[in-house]
Amino acid sequence: MRSPIRFSAMILMSALMGAGCNGAQPQDPAAEAEVIAETAEVKQGAVGDVVLRCDEFQGGTHLEVVQTATGFEAAYVSEEYDPWDCRCTYTKREILGQYNQCRRSTVDPRIMNCYRIEPSGTIGKVVLSTTRVQKTQMVIGSSTTVNYSELSVAAINQDPGQTPRRDYVFPLSDCQ
Repeated sequence: MRSPIRFSAMILMSALMGAGCNGAQPQDPAAEAEVIAETAEVKQGAVGDVVLRCDEFQGGTHLEVVQTATGFEAAYVSEEYDPWDCRCTYTKREILGQYNQCRRSTVDPRIMNCYRIEPSGTIGKVVLSTTRVQKTQMVIGSSTTVNYSELSVAAINQDPGQTPRRDYVFPLSDCQ
């Protein structure tokens, strides 16, 4: 039989460590307000409008470019398991870069370049570039060919503490 002191100590530690599904959610209202403040109004549309979204074929993971108060923001969004309770998941949003401007192709709006203009007026330290790649593959043992298109995404972020470059490839049909 457990002693009452051990049992109450265990409950107290669980509450302090944020065990359970609610522990994965931010509890600080100021932190939540900061996240909301980062996604406000922009020139071409409403704050939070998704400019580009590419879904991966496995469970809820996607890349998105959204409008913010100061321009645009690219993020890689995935579902992660709560380390304290493996029955719970939470959404992890990894920011790839924040941009002042995005330019879209007139041929296909999924083809775009987003970049940040530095205080010196230069471009190039933080860039997101998408490219449509069309491939033709020949089936082994046959003269039949198969054509398919992909969207290649290069997210370059040379800010200190950031991963300098991340590359993603999505089937073109999975991007809107």
